[in-house]
Amino acid sequence: MSSYKIVVPFSQQPKDWFKFIHETLEHDGKYDEIVIDFNQVGFLNTDDFVVLACLIETFYHENCKVLFIGGTDKFNAHLDNIRFKEYWKEGFDRESFTISRNRSTLCLWKICKSRIYSYSQHANDYYRNTFIKGKDLLPLSSNLDEVFNNIFDHSQAEISYIITQYFPQKKKLSFSICDFGIGIPSSINNYRKKNNQKPIEDYDALRTSLELGFSIKSSPRNRGMGLYNIIELTDSSNGSLTMISNNGVLHKEANGMIQMGNSGFNFKGTLIKVVVDTETFEQLDEEDNVYDF
Repeated sequence: MSSYKIVVPFSQQPKDWFKFIHETLEHDGKYDEIVIDFNQVGFLNTDDFVVLACLIETFYHENCKVLFIGGTDKFNAHLDNIRFKEYWKEGFDRESFTISRNRSTLCLWKICKSRIYSYSQHANDYYRNTFIKGKDLLPLSSNLDEVFNNIFDHSQAEISYIITQYFPQKKKLSFSICDFGIGIPSSINNYRKKNNQKPIEDYDALRTSLELGFSIKSSPRNRGMGLYNIIELTDSSNGSLTMISNNGVLHKEANGMIQMGNSGFNFKGTLIKVVVDTETFEQLDEEDNVYDF
């Protein structure tokens, strides 16, 4: 039996994760099983979880059995609560909504086209009935829809995941989305090439994707807003936005300037992380409760 061990970094440094992704994908091939070794890992952010899920899915897609070892006791309790280790068991439907045993974490979800609007509705209903009661979560749900649409428009990816987590003490909510597609810069530069325009740097392509009205118009879903609304959400919710795709990286803090540049690593896909302060959401008008979106 051929086996490959994937040792998950316990560091939160981007360079360590970039190296981890690159080395793991180099071994993407035919194995009977992969062993996910959490080593000394005691905590993972939402972006770490979705990257790891995409990596595992890449091997699982080739009929690989998935085993888990290592990790601290506290971390393994968290994995059990969000049911992470169950996702790649035979018969588990990763495209359905899995009820987490951790009330602050909305399920890890393998994004599929037929349910892209279901997740935002699920997120809205779940958090509005638990930690963020009485708040208008329309800005959050509409942005999730927009990101999902753009993933399918840009990425051409078979593998993409999202996870959403609320941090009660900080009153902040974080959602991260990762796909292993062609990347936003590749998609935009392909579009520019078709229109006889010069290619632009990867980080500039990420900035372009956030401009009001920009769209590659690759499908009827794309409403011409691109990812512009996510900038507005970042500013209005005292939040932050991080985007990594191909060789480009972009980061923005609320009401601050966009910072961007070359990551020094070719990430074959797109990673988006958004953090919002839920205290900034407006109170929900009781009359609005009769409407669904």
